[in-house]
Amino acid sequence: MWAKIELKKSESEVLYLPSSLAVDSEKVTTIIFGKKTVNIEIEYSDEFVLENVNSFETPGIIGLSEKLKDALLIPTELIYRVKISDCSIFIGPVIGFLLGIHAHRYNPRHMEKYSDRLGIYNKVGGLIYAFSPKSINWDNNTAYGLFYNIVTSAWEYGCFPIPDVIYRRDFHSEPELIEKLVTVTESKLFNSRRLSKFELYDLFSTHKEFLKYLPATELSFDFNQIKKFMDSHPKSILKPIDLSRGRGICVIEKTGAVYKITDYRYKYPIRSFFHDSSSLENYFSINQGFFNKYLIQQYLQLAKIGSSLFDIRVVMQKHENKTWGCTGIECRVSNSNFHLTNISRGGYALTLKEALQQSFKKDYETLPKQIDELCQMFCSHMDTIDGHFAEFGIDVAVDINKRVWFIEANVFPSFKGFKIIDAKTYLSIRYRPLIYALSLTRFKENELKP
Repeated sequence: MWAKIELKKSESEVLYLPSSLAVDSEKVTTIIFGKKTVNIEIEYSDEFVLENVNSFETPGIIGLSEKLKDALLIPTELIYRVKISDCSIFIGPVIGFLLGIHAHRYNPRHMEKYSDRLGIYNKVGGLIYAFSPKSINWDNNTAYGLFYNIVTSAWEYGCFPIPDVIYRRDFHSEPELIEKLVTVTESKLFNSRRLSKFELYDLFSTHKEFLKYLPATELSFDFNQIKKFMDSHPKSILKPIDLSRGRGICVIEKTGAVYKITDYRYKYPIRSFFHDSSSLENYFSINQGFFNKYLIQQYLQLAKIGSSLFDIRVVMQKHENKTWGCTGIECRVSNSNFHLTNISRGGYALTLKEALQQSFKKDYETLPKQIDELCQMFCSHMDTIDGHFAEFGIDVAVDINKRVWFIEANVFPSFKGFKIIDAKTYLSIRYRPLIYALSLTRFKENELKP
């Protein structure tokens, strides 16, 4: 049932329930809120009413003593779901956004960019708060963070129980901290791992059906290996294995004995020419950063719109029934004669239909289905490895011959293009993780019909 909270004065940890619930809750001895469990007394009163029509808009009323409120660390401004089960009463859900390790950066202003996700609050309810792993008190399973107050439409500070479910939004935390949260939430921390570009390539290179979608890729470890790779692939791209949004990329082209490097590691691309392999080797001896944490990959002859390249971002998210579905597709078009399609690099967004029409004019009708099958195959395989995944931004490309390629996948995708081309789809994507989080709790919709 849905319920609001009223505070009552008492020296004990007391829960006050409508008299109509006396039979259902006669064995209850504890109340559970997130990862906080408190032994309670229960009193029944006609003062608290549970209407026949119970919903977020018409919640029932339950009472908490101030002492119980403090023990649970529960904000009383919110609207909660309540479930009576066995010997316990559960109030929730409690859902967390796990942010980065720099807890001092998180303030109400910073959290405003998360506010649009709360447009679905009336379908979820409960306590939704953001926290840093550095703010956790492991002695009592609590965390200091900011919760969304639906009354004030603002983010406010507080101390709360560790959540029932955690949506990971940062990947700089120590693995040991993540494993502790995975354990305490019983594996209900999703997007639990971030695989590097090469780890993904290595994982899928043994997948026979997927292999045809992978461009030739190797780890970059010295100049001779790069030169040998370019003998087979005269146009190649160097990518950092753990960065996104086009950061750190270089494109190398070989024409006869001449090498051209377009370096995107800076605000504006730098183009350099080398007329023999010795001068190229000298360039790499100066730029040792291209080794060990970079991969070198076959450069694809991408389809174009005019003189601009484009690639495709497919957002795959899990639904309440734990199946994967495509919740949005955008095409990112580069600046003219620019290698990078990232919107942060000056690209712009189109719908898939618009991009395919403008690029191929005709005979492209089978491509959307191929793209969907590729993304479904990727997500299904990721469910077989260690980790809990519920959201990917998958980058796909189509070359001039209408062949589909897998580029990379990110568990921390950006959705800027959707905000521009389709606000409704953008919000739907933003809402989906909270709906999925709810499905992992005991308050899932099919168990909560009044």
